[in-house]
Parts: sequence; structure tokens; C-alpha cells
Amino acid sequence: MGLSILGAVLGMGVTLLTGQVVGAVPGVIDDAPGAMSFTGFSWLLGLLLGVFVLESLMPAVQRVTSLVMDAALVRAIGTGITEPLLTPRRVAHLEDAEVLDVQERAKGKGGFHLAQGMSNLPFLLASRVTLIGSAVIVAVMFSWWVALMLVAITALLEWYGGRLIEREIDVWWGNTEEQRRANYLFDLGMRDAPKELRVFGLHNWLVDRYVREWTDGFRAVWERRGRNVKWSILTGGLHLAANGFAILLVGRAALNGDLPLTEVATTVPAILAIGVSMNGYGVVQVRRGLSAYRAMKELPDRIAERHPEPVAVSAHRIETMPAREVRFENVSFRYPGSDVDVLRDLNLTIHAHEALALVGINGAGKSTLVKLLGGAYRPTTGRITVDGVDLAELDLAAWQRRIAAIVQDFLRFPLSVTDNVVYGAIERADDDTTLAKVAREAGIDEVVRGLPNGWDTVLDKTFDGGVDLSGGEWQRIALARALFAVHAGAGVLVLDEPAAALDVRAEAELVERYLELTSGVASLIISHRFSVVRNANRICVLADGRIVEDGTHEQLLAADGAYAAMFHLQAERYVTAPEDPIDA
Repeated sequence: MGLSILGAVLGMGVTLLTGQVVGAVPGVIDDAPGAMSFTGFSWLLGLLLGVFVLESLMPAVQRVTSLVMDAALVRAIGTGITEPLLTPRRVAHLEDAEVLDVQERAKGKGGFHLAQGMSNLPFLLASRVTLIGSAVIVAVMFSWWVALMLVAITALLEWYGGRLIEREIDVWWGNTEEQRRANYLFDLGMRDAPKELRVFGLHNWLVDRYVREWTDGFRAVWERRGRNVKWSILTGGLHLAANGFAILLVGRAALNGDLPLTEVATTVPAILAIGVSMNGYGVVQVRRGLSAYRAMKELPDRIAERHPEPVAVSAHRIETMPAREVRFENVSFRYPGSDVDVLRDLNLTIHAHEALALVGINGAGKSTLVKLLGGAYRPTTGRITVDGVDLAELDLAAWQRRIAAIVQDFLRFPLSVTDNVVYGAIERADDDTTLAKVAREAGIDEVVRGLPNGWDTVLDKTFDGGVDLSGGEWQRIALARALFAVHAGAGVLVLDEPAAALDVRAEAELVERYLELTSGVASLIISHRFSVVRNANRICVLADGRIVEDGTHEQLLAADGAYAAMFHLQAERYVTAPEDPIDA
């Protein structure tokens, strides 16, 4: 910012010195009495050249400085927006429309984002310095009312030009539906469905559809731009007329002998500089950037206000919990903004060192129960206790570190194999012994040995030397991640459809092996395949938001209830022995 202002000051210095040099030339040539000596003229000319060189170097210095500062600014903005969203231990704020609106404004919804606005702020300040300094030169050297007229017209045209730009921007950002469709088609072609598009010969259709959607979205912008053109021409003409009128007045004063050559040579460039300082586009960028900045500063307070973080009031040692059990006591839950309860007066006990399986039809609330167990949401009514202590009273961050979970849509980091496993307990990322152990337990050691760079291989083929794994191999990576967390001290293992990409025998064997390896922790298994859950210590059936059956595999079959009905329905589709059902 200081460099931009210095550049503007040097520019005015060039204007003043140029006028002095031009005004001194006739006297030096004619050697007139009282005129500047040749030596003095030489020093003046050298000073002009020096200032001119410094001014010429300023843009290059500013660009280098701007690149460095822009990188730091983008990093700071990214941190300023993502940190408030990632810090809360619960996730309800990510579904809050008011919070999401503040987030979108902080990211620049509706125009320029903060980085663009802040990067233009130094240049806008420099233009203001140029405007004021040039106006002072015109007022002192020539006429105060001409300077005032030029400043007033420049300010008016800058304001109106910025208004035209903002109207155009608002039209574009208002066409969100067309933009979303065009962006969806673009992403579809670039990364989401390349194989299907080629198999079905849809490439020409996709290009034509993208062009049509993009054109539909931009048509309103072109219409607004067309209406703006006539006003832009009129304002440009007014600006030209004002400058021409001012220069005409300077010329007439010079011809009448009322204005010496030095003042003429200084005033004319100053008049032109006032017009050049007009920067409506920059004003819009800075104003909208500052709006994004205010939204970014507001974001943490808005999240804290609407979703206060739980305060731990219990002094229990969470690192040993659960020592006895986790209980859901009359828990009901509905998602924010919904009026439908997913869980209704649910009661469930998960004993320490027990493998509990949870089954039910799609939409029964199994994954929701896992989210409540992990503290991602608070129950709407009822409570969850750990060894008799309300989960709301515990340090939620510490409790979440006690849980090792594999969810259906587990993360596939485009990083090395090592990173994908040790992220289960990042604080023990250097524990190579445990890493090798969980690789053997998860059955990925042979996969790793077959990779081009072993543990350092990036699991994304878009990177040099990167590879893609099969769905089954990825699920073994995810299981290794959970095991790494268990070895690091996690006390609850959650397997939500833990190996759906494996065949049924491999999944059953893998889960059975995991239960053996993790017998010291509480395990919650969710699966649609009964061959996976039948060996659990207990099986609970979730239906209509409640636990409707609870027992072992044999007990539930004998009861001939919902579990038995689902088991026999699935068994009808088996292609092997009934005792080893396959989810066809």
C-alpha cells in the first residue's frame, strides 16, 4: 500500500519537475538575465530524470510485492473462513441457512471476493492521492474553480460508472440456476463421468448443452451491458468535454500572457491526471471486498451465537471411557429445519468390550444414531450417557478422539498411503511399528508392496506416480485407518457398512477378524448383510426410530420377528448355503 502511494507521489513530482524544466528552457537558451544558470538547469534535469526512473521502477516493484502479499492474503482468507467452520465439534452450523449465507458472502457471493478487493485497495488509495494532489496543482497553478469542477465531475462519473458495473455484476450473480447447470455440465465432462460420456457418445451433446446453458445465463448480462453502453458513451463524452474545456482555458490564459510556460506545462498534465484517477471498477472491487471482509469477521461470532460450543463440566477421565457402557436414554432426534423425528424415544445400551450390530431398512436412522454417538449432533430430547455421565457434560473433542469410525462415504485423501492410514491418529503419525501392524491386520500389506513407491505412493492417478485403488482396496485402507486409531487408544469402533465393496465372504471374514483384533473396545457394526452381523454379541433391529428387537442371532431367529423376516427374505436370494447368506 505504501509503495502505491509513493508511486502516486513520484508521479506528481514528475509533473511538477517537468513544468519547471520546460519553463526554464527558454531562459537557459537565450541566457536571459535572471534566468536559471546552465548548472542549475542541469541539476534540475537530473533530478527530473532520477524521479522519473524511480516512478518507472515502481510498477515492477509493486507487482512483485503484490504477488507476495496476495499469496499471504489468500492463505489468510482461507484460514479465516475455514477455521470457524471446522473448529466446532458439532456440525449443525454447516446446515444453518443463516450461517451458510454469511459464509457465501465471505467467499465473495455476489461479486468480487476479499482477495480481489484488498489487492485493489493500494491502487485505489494511490488514485485518490493522485486526484487530490493533481487538483491542488491545478488550483495553485491555475484556477481553484476549474480544479473543483474537474474533481466534482470525476467523482460523479466514477460513482455512476461503478453503479453500472454493479448492476451488471448483480445480473450475473442473480442467474444462479443457469450458472449451476452450466457448472454441473462442465464438471460432468471434466471429472465426474468421463467413461459414461464416451460409452454413450454424449460428448457433442454435453458441449452443446453447456454452451446453451452458459449462453442462457449470460444473455441477461449482455442485455444489461447493451443498456450500459449508451450511458458509458455519454459519461465518457462528458469526461472528455470537461478535460477539453479545462485545457482550452489554460491555452487561452497562456495566449493572453496570463499564464507562464512553467504553469502551463505543469497544469495540463495535472488536468489529465485528475481524469485518469477515475476508478469506478476499483471502487466496486474494494467495496465488495470489504463487504466480504466484514462477513468473514462476522462468521465466527454468528456461529458461536447460533451454535454455542458445549462446555465440559465433568472431570471424568475420558481416556478410559467407556469402561462400562454407552446408553441412549429416550433419545429423539430431528435434523435442523425438519419437523420429522428420525429417532423416537430410542433406548439402547452399548456395553464396553461388546460387539453390537445394528440392522434395519434404509432410512431407519442407523447412520443418524452414529452421528449422535460421535457428538456431531445433540439429541432433540433425551440424553446419551457414557459410564453414567451425560455426553453433553464431557469434553466433546476428547470424546470424539475416543471413537474410530468408518462411515459409508469414508474419505479418500489424494495423499500417500501412509497419510491415508495415520490420519486415524495423526498424533502418532511417526509410529511405523503400529503402521506395519495395522497393514497386516487390514490385509493391505501386499497391496502396499505392489505399489510403485510403496507407502509413499499417492493414491490419486492425477498426480505423477499416483495410482487408483479398487473399491475393496480403498475400504481396507479405511479399515486400517480405524485400526490405527484403535491402537492409538480409541475405545469405540464404529463400522458403518464397513466393507460393502468387498464380496460377502471377504467382508464377513474381515469383520470377524476385526472383532477379534478389537475385542478390548466397544464395537458398533452396521451392515445390510446378515452374514456380517450374525456373529456379533448382540443384534438390535432399528425400525420407526426405535429399537424394536434386541438379542443374539439365534434368539432373534427364534422370536420370528422383524429380524427373522429380513433374514429369510435375504436368504431367498442366496446362491450358496443358507448358513452363509449373500446379499445379491
